Amino acid sequence: MQLGTVVIGIGILVTLSGCDAGCGNEVASTIESPRGGHVAVIFNRNCGATTGFNTQLSVLAKGDSVPKGGGNAFTADGSLALKVRWVSESELVVAGFQGAKIFKQERLANGVSVSYE
Repeated sequence: MQLGTVVIGIGILVTLSGCDAGCGNEVASTIESPRGGHVAVIFNRNCGATTGFNTQLSVLAKGDSVPKGGGNAFTADGSLALKVRWVSESELVVAGFQGAKIFKQERLANGVSVSYE
């Protein structure tokens, strides 16, 4: 009986380790900073039928590829029309998420200060 429990446990671990593999990111927009050193990338992340879409934001250095994982600055439930505005090369303002369930709201991402309205 204990061997069966161990085998089931190993099967669950193997299954869970591949959970992120079913997720995909679809870029909604990219907004370049004033001097072009950074890019704000808004994307929708979908991890399959058991979860809904969510809207994410990553702040990347110019030339970095779009993340395969989650955003480094912001994550909210649902498909949102985020509004992103660069104030300067190192300061970004995010709006358009009122009423949404927020999962992540970082104040600093990749060396850029992020504020939320």
